[in-house]
Amino acid sequence: MSFTLIWLIFQSDEPNHAMAYFLFAVGIVCPGLGEAYAVRRRQRDWYRRRFASFDELRMSVNASALRQIREEKGLWDAIHELKREYPLLPVGEAAKLIKGL
Repeated sequence: MSFTLIWLIFQSDEPNHAMAYFLFAVGIVCPGLGEAYAVRRRQRDWYRRRFASFDELRMSVNASALRQIREEKGLWDAIHELKREYPLLPVGEAAKLIKGL
């Protein structure tokens, strides 16, 4: 966001506060959304390159250890352990795998 636009808003006799709030929100929200999209895309691309199918992912993990963690500590701890092994694995795929064990 250009500081020139913000400067122009406040140059009038009555500053347009609504426009300033809008520009501030756009300047904060848009980069955040762009970064979130980039992270999800990077995870999705890694997953597609690494595993040809969901069954290939299932065969690559230690199912008995993850099942034991899920039963003793809960679903989220099992997902966290799987994410520790595969940090770029999307959370949705990790949850689907853990629930299916």
